[in-house]
Amino acid sequence: MITLLNAAPDTGNQGVSALCLSALSGLAARAMGPLAVADHGQGVRTSDFGFAQVRRFGLTNHRRYWRGDNLRTVRRLAMVGGWPSASARTILASRAVLDVSGGDSFTDLYGPRRFRAMVETKRLALDNGLPLILLPQTLGPFRDPANLAEATKILRAAQTVWVRDAASFDFLREVLGTAFDPARHVLGLDMAVALPWRKPESLSPKMAVWLSQARGFPVAGMNVSGLLAQEADQARADFGLADRHDAQVYAAAEAILNSHPRMRLLLVPHVHRDPADRESDLGASLTLKTRLDAAFPDRVEVLTGNLGAMELKWVLSRLTWFAGARMHATIGAFSSGTPTLAFGYSNKAAGVFHRCGLGDHVADLRRLDAQALAQAVAVSLSARDAIRADLARRLPALRAEAEAQMDAIAAQIGC
Repeated sequence: MITLLNAAPDTGNQGVSALCLSALSGLAARAMGPLAVADHGQGVRTSDFGFAQVRRFGLTNHRRYWRGDNLRTVRRLAMVGGWPSASARTILASRAVLDVSGGDSFTDLYGPRRFRAMVETKRLALDNGLPLILLPQTLGPFRDPANLAEATKILRAAQTVWVRDAASFDFLREVLGTAFDPARHVLGLDMAVALPWRKPESLSPKMAVWLSQARGFPVAGMNVSGLLAQEADQARADFGLADRHDAQVYAAAEAILNSHPRMRLLLVPHVHRDPADRESDLGASLTLKTRLDAAFPDRVEVLTGNLGAMELKWVLSRLTWFAGARMHATIGAFSSGTPTLAFGYSNKAAGVFHRCGLGDHVADLRRLDAQALAQAVAVSLSARDAIRADLARRLPALRAEAEAQMDAIAAQIGC
């Protein structure tokens, strides 16, 4: 059994799902298995992922300590053989544990509860003598020295640590000191660069036309992050944005629609939550569409249907141009050849884009107010043909590197 942690496919966040599917599909393509992934369900189940049958088991950081899928309970039971927890027994049956930390959660920035969950899951492997491979991810920062010390112990003990940006690699070298080993501590790529795409089984008649290669008009896409837009004043304070994000995306949308009289705008949610949820991209997208409809009737649509990460990547591949704040939405776009502008609200997107040679295609929401972002959008959109040509030159090498990275991870797991 090869077990994947902190990449649950049932969070609604299609960025996390993209990492899950990229890892599992890459391993399946190399005949590695059987495969298992922790999610937020109960018990052990088997799901058909299309490319492989994957065992799913519950592992959740909740307070129902009597349940066999509780993270702390699983950790304690694993130390005495696992019974009666099916989740603990699944982990103990693993020949390797892979952990991607949701891409960016091995840090204490998101509070003590999430940090403890990141530590406990990694300790599940290490404390039971299982090889731990940290898949390409962002590391840190760690503001509390005690948290830094605990994270450093895990990094030292892991069989292999992959990171996806230069800042994380520099951090890894610094904290490991003489324990740093280039064979075990590696600067890689975000795995979603290699995510396969799949055409959705059903699209509305209007979407079928908008996404057709013979449509006869340009269609730009934009992701509106519910995290930043639903409670815009709070998000501005939390992330140090230069403006309210709802104002930023409205100005960006106006710039897109004013760029060409036939331009259409497709709003692409990448985190599927109830529209009232403060992190719902769908809720934020519907709000923006309502504001735009009076001035741009019949030119703005919201992609609905809760499409999965691979289906969303197919949609992104059909667009004229794309922008957004959800990083894996922008990775899905540029890695499918679509000219892309990332809206960065932390250093994460800049690091990943720079690693892929696309550092100039990030607009920093912490520096650009609404009108400055609109100008950046207009500049990027006007250069879309040149950006598409540049991507066509870059992508073969990036895809080859992503494939070589998965070959190396498979070799580290062993037969």
